[in-house]
Amino acid sequence: MSTPNLLPSSSIPGMFADTEEAMVMDSDCLDDSWMRRPLIPITIPEHLTFNPEEERARLHRQYLLMLEQAFSGTDSNTGIEESDETDAFLADEFRALDLESPTDEEDIANFFNGITKDKDYAPYPNKTTALLDILDNLPRLRLSTSQMQMILWLLKETGATDVPSYKVFRQLQADLRELCGSSPKAYTSGLGNHFYVNDIRDSVARDFSNPEIARHLQFYPEETDGPISEVWQAARWKEFSPAQLTPMYARGLRQFYIEELAQLKDGSYVIPHNWIIRDKILHADCTDASFSPEGWTVSSTTRSVAASEFELNFEDIVARLGDSDIVWKDKTTIPEMPNPLRKLAQGDDLYVVMIPVWADDVSGNKSKQYNKHINLYMVNSCLPGHLLQQEYFIRFVSTSPHATSPEQFSALRDQVRPSFLHSETETNPVRCFNAHTKRPCRFILRVPSLPADNPQQSEEASHIGGNGNMGCRKCHTGGPHEHTESDFGYDALHYEGVFRTAQEIRDELQKQLRQAMYGVEKTVSDMQTATGVKDKVAQHWIEQLLAKAKDLKQADPSRSIESVAEELQKWFDDQPGDKINPLLDIAGLDPSQDTPVEILHTILLGIIKYIWHMVHTSMSDTDRDLFAIRLQATNIDGLTVPPIRAAYMMQYRNNLIGKHFKTLMQTMAFHVHDIVTPAQFRLIKAAGALGALLWVPEIENMAQYLKDLDTLIGNVLDAFGDVDPSKILIKIKLHLLPHLLSDIRRFGPAIRNSTEVFECYNAIFRLCSIYSNHQAPSRDIALKFCGMDRLRHMISGGYYWSDGDKKWVQAGKSVLDILHSKPIIQRHLGWVAPTKLTPGLIRMKSKKKAIPVEWSMTKASEYSTRLNVPLSSLWRHGTTVTAQSGDRCAIGSWVIFKDDAMSDLYYVGRVYELLIHEQGASSDATQLVTLESFNLGDSLHPDFDCPVLQRVDSLGGKDFTVIESKLIQFIISVQHDCRLMHCRASLLQPQVQERQIMEKTNHAISHSDDEHFIINMFALHNATLLRKALPRSLTTPRPLYEDRRAHHAEIASLLRTTQAVKRAQTQEKRKATLASNRAKKQAAEEARKEKAPEHDGEYEGEMISDEEEAEESHDEQIPPPRKRRRGGRGTGRS
Repeated sequence: MSTPNLLPSSSIPGMFADTEEAMVMDSDCLDDSWMRRPLIPITIPEHLTFNPEEERARLHRQYLLMLEQAFSGTDSNTGIEESDETDAFLADEFRALDLESPTDEEDIANFFNGITKDKDYAPYPNKTTALLDILDNLPRLRLSTSQMQMILWLLKETGATDVPSYKVFRQLQADLRELCGSSPKAYTSGLGNHFYVNDIRDSVARDFSNPEIARHLQFYPEETDGPISEVWQAARWKEFSPAQLTPMYARGLRQFYIEELAQLKDGSYVIPHNWIIRDKILHADCTDASFSPEGWTVSSTTRSVAASEFELNFEDIVARLGDSDIVWKDKTTIPEMPNPLRKLAQGDDLYVVMIPVWADDVSGNKSKQYNKHINLYMVNSCLPGHLLQQEYFIRFVSTSPHATSPEQFSALRDQVRPSFLHSETETNPVRCFNAHTKRPCRFILRVPSLPADNPQQSEEASHIGGNGNMGCRKCHTGGPHEHTESDFGYDALHYEGVFRTAQEIRDELQKQLRQAMYGVEKTVSDMQTATGVKDKVAQHWIEQLLAKAKDLKQADPSRSIESVAEELQKWFDDQPGDKINPLLDIAGLDPSQDTPVEILHTILLGIIKYIWHMVHTSMSDTDRDLFAIRLQATNIDGLTVPPIRAAYMMQYRNNLIGKHFKTLMQTMAFHVHDIVTPAQFRLIKAAGALGALLWVPEIENMAQYLKDLDTLIGNVLDAFGDVDPSKILIKIKLHLLPHLLSDIRRFGPAIRNSTEVFECYNAIFRLCSIYSNHQAPSRDIALKFCGMDRLRHMISGGYYWSDGDKKWVQAGKSVLDILHSKPIIQRHLGWVAPTKLTPGLIRMKSKKKAIPVEWSMTKASEYSTRLNVPLSSLWRHGTTVTAQSGDRCAIGSWVIFKDDAMSDLYYVGRVYELLIHEQGASSDATQLVTLESFNLGDSLHPDFDCPVLQRVDSLGGKDFTVIESKLIQFIISVQHDCRLMHCRASLLQPQVQERQIMEKTNHAISHSDDEHFIINMFALHNATLLRKALPRSLTTPRPLYEDRRAHHAEIASLLRTTQAVKRAQTQEKRKATLASNRAKKQAAEEARKEKAPEHDGEYEGEMISDEEEAEESHDEQIPPPRKRRRGGRGTGRS
């Protein structure tokens, strides 16, 4: 029986499907009884007759409100599952008002032929369509279909010309996507899930053709004795073979490939074997080649040659000497010439691009209702690390509410793998336009790392997870409790173990698959438990093989296990799709080692979160109030954290997020005295010191840095052992800390692998998800990201191929001016424009507030003995000064400064006065800073292990120093020594509500003096610069225990006793629970049997509870309704 659809269909794209409407049914409609109800026709009362003019007025008011929300950037957008029905009603009302008349291809052509075109806005027809496209593709300001239609309607109503209809506008965007963008590609995984993928090759090609990006791309590994800040300066890129890295250096139209004969400017011949940057200059490691009557020979020694010394490449030499004249004496040691890569490049420059890929599960909703999607993003790690922290450089790859990350990685693998040059049958490298060199080039893709949180990285590494016996994805540490609680096993958890490898994982998965063919599930499970190797893709096949083996054995019990396994092996080999983790097929990628430890989830949401829980759960209510008061009194200047809301953090202490833990990590140690135990205090200090060393953008001395880091990691683990020895057994994040050492050595500073920028990018994904009609979310979201990428490319000056001009072109001049001249567009696109800082520049107060004063009236005049300043000269007071580091330092800021530009000595002071010379008078300096002078102590604070500061007195008063503003080096965080001076919460401060000062008051800390301070060594900002300025004696980490292994053995001895007691208690609880459940079940069964005779017949109006209905309907597997009447109308239950 066909049921007519009484619901109105929508013709508006992006809101509802053209032929289907999403229906949300109440729980009372879970059965099919509603389909048997008679259809009730809907009649509209006459007094509700539609009036177009009234509706226009009402919709105009509605539009003004929506327009204000859209342009103010407020987050008023909600998803379908959490919105009212406004959009749905507006869709129908738009049709009633005939705002969107039917449009065919002829109408679209007439629009483009009838408008005035402006070539400065090419490829847009004019300014109006360009601005509308920008408005529709701003990542963090998404507009619904209704809102966009209202904007178009408003433009027409105000008399604007050349305004397209909605369908014409969408057609224009489709044409632009075809011209200079890309479209998502459909993909069906081996498990049968369908989703869409944005081709990463298109994304990388746009990077090359974007002048804002291409000029920053770095293609060669670098050896440096100086600071290490980028991944290409660390060891990871050097692990690839020279053939897997960028194989050539181009000068003009001439390419010099590795493993090819080349001639230098001095006339000598060499064979370069790799390209590498040394001392900021590109070099090649070469062996000399020479000609002899017997043939060409190659020396056995290698020397480094600058790229600028190369003169002729192999093609030039062949053209000059002839191919027949290049005969090698020992052909077995000579590589093939020309390099096969040269042929694949077909005369274009050839580059290798590194693309780390991030994956995680993300909710598609903004509400608390979870709407799971698995997302993949990527970045181009050939770009400097500071750029990759901007949303502008993040690229969306794919999403799906159905396909798992291995399934989506399989699609990515298929995009990457043809670019890997394993054989001559592989596809040519991807061709694109290089905006930096202004000529075509080709590129090959590599995946060097997989940043993600720990559970996701375990999945990518085919690992059983952190709760398994072998809980580490990177090494073989772990085992049953008999081992981990032994002296040796417990100690091993505090260090890196024997590393896993991709080949080892691959072999183990093959063993599990083979074992599954024998039909014994426990054997496979035991293998997974013993090795920690468990793969989602392989598990899909293991379950099928176990089931098939069981069926075959039951069908013929006399059949041997070997014959069953042999048949299943043949069946398994014939099955299409991936059999194991597709990431194991990507050359040069080892998912077990190339999943670097991520500090957001491991440190902030791991270590600091554990500590915070320990601390606040052990506090009394009085202690919590005191801690909140102290935390609120923190001097946040120099910390780069948002204003602290201590009362909020304490009220919602179990629901804090990353930014709160980052604040606590840097400040908690100064506020917990007399509240926590000595062991907890040591742990808080150790974690703060570790965090300050991890959040550094560059590493000055890698060997020294790793040595210090090893000590600090050991201190954190040992301090955890003192507080809770069992923590490292159940929290894998503690064991992962030692792996930071090898990850930093391979990938550079830990913050380069932080996923905070990806987590922020999820907000853009959610907006795309909310405005999808949820019929094809993977396609809709991918398509929207294609539009945003296209817009970003166009207004950034990206090149695209013009079929009409037969060349690579850019958008019109007016389009290119938008990004650089409109800061609001920069912010919405997530692009941070380069800023030109002027160190030493003092920002002056407004002229109304900055009244000129004579030199003699300033504090500087009393202490500037070295400056020749006329007493009558006029000066204005400033508000901030820019330090050499780019920090803006205000009055009261603590800074590191020099007293002379050529000096290597650093001093600490507090900004007291900023002066700017009034033009017209002569002096030695025009911008001066007056600083309060403080002495740096020779030893660390006995409690906080931080350097101490004490004011310098001058004749019984304060001492000051006057310097030129350009001598300010950087800002630091300094806290008052409240513990030493016994500062109390004795101040009362009025509350501020709604920007009004209230009569209500809050307690605040009253500092006992202004003389004693502590340099905050737990601060993240300028941590590297601070340690460079201070004496090494004040910054060298000191281990908590000199003999760590002995300490671990002592803890393990206590742990075995406590764990045995815990297991016994757990066993008793389990037995008691089983007995209780068994008794309840038996009592319920007896009660049901006693009531069974009463259930025959009819009942009038008797109510059945949820529990009774659930038990009665259990055998039928029908979800129980909340409450219903049985009988009621004289009919019994059949």
